[in-house]
Amino acid sequence: MKFSSILVVGGVGSELLAATANASRLGESSINQQQQRSLDADTYIYQTVNDGYAQLTTSNQSEKEGTPCTAGRTVNYIADAGGDYIDINTDKWSSGGYRMDCMDKGSHTGWQCWASCSPFANPNFMDWGYLTFEVRVSGVFDDVCKPSISVTKRWPSYGSNVVALEGDYIDGGSTSDTDWRRVVIPIAEFSTEEWPNLDGVKDMYFRTCGTAYSVSPRYHVRDFYLTDDPPSVESYSAEPSEFPTLAPPMDDILLATHRKIHTNWYPIFDAGREPEGNSWYVVENNLWPDISASPAPRTATVFIPAGQNVVYSTDDGAVYDKIIIEGALTIEPVDADVKLVTGTIVVEKGGSLDILTNESEHTVVVEFDGALDTTVDPEEIMLGILALEGSLTIKGNAVPRKMAPLSQAVIAGSNTAVFDEDLFFQVGDEVVVPDTQEGLNVGHWNFPAIDDYSDQTETCTIVAASGNQVICAAAFEHDHSIGSNVAFTTRSIVIKTSQTSTDRGHILHTGEGKFDVRNARIENCGRTTTELISNTVMTPDADFDFPEGFAKMIVSTYAENQIARYALHAHNSLVEAYYSGLAVLPVGRDGMVAHNSRVHIDDNVVIGADGTGIFLEDGTETGPVTNNYIIGKGGGSRGGDDGRFSLSSGIDMAHGGFGIWVRGKLALVEGNHCEGNFGRAPYAFFVHPNFMKDKIVPDVSGTDSFLAGKKVGDIEPTHTNGLHLQSFGGFVGNTAVGSFQVGIDLSYFSVKDGDEVGSIIEGASIRNLAKNGRGISTIHSRVFTLKEVTIEGTVEDNTITGIFCNNCNGCILSTPNTTLVVENVMTVRGGNC
Repeated sequence: MKFSSILVVGGVGSELLAATANASRLGESSINQQQQRSLDADTYIYQTVNDGYAQLTTSNQSEKEGTPCTAGRTVNYIADAGGDYIDINTDKWSSGGYRMDCMDKGSHTGWQCWASCSPFANPNFMDWGYLTFEVRVSGVFDDVCKPSISVTKRWPSYGSNVVALEGDYIDGGSTSDTDWRRVVIPIAEFSTEEWPNLDGVKDMYFRTCGTAYSVSPRYHVRDFYLTDDPPSVESYSAEPSEFPTLAPPMDDILLATHRKIHTNWYPIFDAGREPEGNSWYVVENNLWPDISASPAPRTATVFIPAGQNVVYSTDDGAVYDKIIIEGALTIEPVDADVKLVTGTIVVEKGGSLDILTNESEHTVVVEFDGALDTTVDPEEIMLGILALEGSLTIKGNAVPRKMAPLSQAVIAGSNTAVFDEDLFFQVGDEVVVPDTQEGLNVGHWNFPAIDDYSDQTETCTIVAASGNQVICAAAFEHDHSIGSNVAFTTRSIVIKTSQTSTDRGHILHTGEGKFDVRNARIENCGRTTTELISNTVMTPDADFDFPEGFAKMIVSTYAENQIARYALHAHNSLVEAYYSGLAVLPVGRDGMVAHNSRVHIDDNVVIGADGTGIFLEDGTETGPVTNNYIIGKGGGSRGGDDGRFSLSSGIDMAHGGFGIWVRGKLALVEGNHCEGNFGRAPYAFFVHPNFMKDKIVPDVSGTDSFLAGKKVGDIEPTHTNGLHLQSFGGFVGNTAVGSFQVGIDLSYFSVKDGDEVGSIIEGASIRNLAKNGRGISTIHSRVFTLKEVTIEGTVEDNTITGIFCNNCNGCILSTPNTTLVVENVMTVRGGNC
């Protein structure tokens, strides 16, 4: 244990410390008069199951009465004829034990404790000479991994010395997994230089051995009390030692703030780390816990241990703080609609979360409602669904069609929309009609201010449907052109941020497990904006020595715009993932993101992402992006990517306002369609080799064996005639109708000398409704093949350029073997073309 120094200013610190120690030894309570006692009296902590739950300390009624006094994840109270005991099943992440805290204190109690665990809250252990209990322990132990105990203080956050349950402390010198053995520990053994008087004890922890061990200790503990008159223990030495007997090989893991999962650090969750006033409910018998005491919103955490399989199929009206899943949770309807409101759902490794509707007539709504707390979560990972190497499956009812074209123009003031054919729309369904206004001056440096532009995307809630015609609840405010596609956004599962939430939620998967999200609506999610990325900077505290994978973080800078908090995000996933049939209506930067992950992104609708609707972030992504419909609403920085590339070392990208933005050349992008207004471009590739060359293609199921595990920079020189879009994927049959600066933005497509094909752009149709802009724009690129490509303007006297080329290092862009149609634009080729 590394001890902190005690800083004494003007002698006040030492006087206060001495006064506190004297008051503690005299039994003067800092909580209430219940702590005052005779020095010869024993204080029992746990004798019966009833002692495991908070009791009233005043005549006032408290909703916290009966709250479990557990510290850690899997702690249960067992009634037994031979004596009730506490069952503490540690795991590699978490110790467990007994809480000695006030469970109900705040402004509503006048800051008095109304319900407490143990005879009184937060005792001063130095009021007694010894701690004693009976124990039996199962596990696999060695010189490092030993059954042991420690205590903690809430504030300041102190941890005691760790005492091993061996030698003179225990009958027979060691624990047994079958026999109960008496333990007697002098209180002084827990004392440290940092916490010498052991005041304000919050938790007693029976300790795990950490991540290096496959088997964690399981403790049974009974007859737990503090005393000045200890029972005899065979081979026990009566006098306490002057210094701690056991010098632990590593720092107390309870002082760690984060654990590393796959590539990143994440907060640690267990009962001992809950905010003051929170309740920790442990699932038993595969049943969702009863919280009929109606805790205040955001104060209840549900923990589902491994082996517990829970079905939630109700709407209990609660607003949970967190749901921690190590077992399995299924959210699905039985005979009614389902709603669950929580701040965060964490799916740990080995755990699973399934959100299903099974073609039922009933719906499921999961709402995020909470507030970020950067003191425990400095990187703002919380709030949403986090699958931290856990399995996440979301599967709603099948969606018959994602979009349909208008057969007649929609006229402002009308509430009717007409389609080419009879459709499946029903009363209550929602459709979104894109902005189709023409003549916007999108190429001007001062757009949108110069046009006094406002987005004209509109939503129709259907109140009547007959054949190919629907009636909307409200009249349209704007005209919408014939042929524009209406997006169908109703789904049987809705994942969204609550209107009352302080901050927005997000969905993230990382590492192993499963990530399969289909036929759901994801709404009002995402926090990262298109402003400059400004991340939290934190580093492990080098003064602590924890087991591998744990750290106490020191924060040097707090984020102003934390990266990677997107609506839907595969973050370094090691599984083949799926986004299919979704309607994503994000807030902020990005809608769907695949980051160094293989994700099949198919048949989705994304509406109104400011940065980019679909983002392939690293250049190592190999999953296909097919048949998606993206509607732009004019958001984004409107800037190209070169401006921030050097400033951010290539991290702060895709902020301009895009439909689909791709870093690399390994994914198939086919059959997608974009409409509306895009700040920069409906399609963009930014394949700068210096950023990607050392990135490694994930070796996951479905990845081409030639690519899996290779650095991107090693693929290009070994591949025949260089690496092009069509080498492993392609850009095929993608279309766009709307207002944008560029239809297809192509950057840094280097080719080998003598290459007369380059990357092939095939079957693209770009129709620009603006008065200016470009059909295709290239930078630092020499050759492309344009196969059956159409570029078209719609506004008379526009100044659109069909193909514009820039910064070709003295070369002129070549487009051999090209079948290109350019219609109604002022300039067919501009720049270095």
